[in-house]
Amino acid sequence: MRKYASYPTKKKMETSKKLLIIAIAMVIVISTIATIAVFVLGDSAPLEYLIGGVFALASTAYGFYFWKAKNENISKYGNNVDSADDDVI
Repeated sequence: MRKYASYPTKKKMETSKKLLIIAIAMVIVISTIATIAVFVLGDSAPLEYLIGGVFALASTAYGFYFWKAKNENISKYGNNVDSADDDVI
């Protein structure tokens, strides 16, 4: 009989995925708040600054995540470019 049970270890979520989830959550929250503020205050100024800034943050997070995933896939699988595609005119 075992003294200690072996429990499966839970794999930690990558930091880049956490960053992506936080960016998506911020886009949803800020967009909702800005839309409500436009209807309550009757002014579209929140749309100019808040939504623009949040979407810039989200696009940076997406760009970082896709760049990281591309580099990981290249290092894992190599650059498998078929040489026959180069001969096509």
